[in-house]
Amino acid sequence: MKIEVLGQTELRLLDWEEDGMDINLGKMPRFSALAMFVASLGRCTFAVIDHYALRMDVTIENIVAKLEWEFDSDPTRFKTIKMEIYWPELPEKRLKSVERASHKCAISNTIRDCVDIQVNVFNHAEYKS
Repeated sequence: MKIEVLGQTELRLLDWEEDGMDINLGKMPRFSALAMFVASLGRCTFAVIDHYALRMDVTIENIVAKLEWEFDSDPTRFKTIKMEIYWPELPEKRLKSVERASHKCAISNTIRDCVDIQVNVFNHAEYKS
């Protein structure tokens, strides 16, 4: 899997089937624990989507996920995590079902009562930078 750190509160995940983890920090000095947590949510979500894809017989090789997050304070914590999933091979009629399925990963289930997790799924290849 490749992780591209786009900024302090933004990253992109791609090449899911690659062995290991390739982290591109861009202009960021380090891969923070908070970015690692958000990347873990993305990876966990992908595991659910991968299972879904096997049942539909749809390829997953071109899926890209972009994640952004906002913090809250008192105490400092995640307020919102927004995930955009770009899956070019996904049929239009499956977009909403994949959005629903994306909330079934263990990390999402664990934090959904205290963090607003928003997921949007698109079936075009271009993601918003």
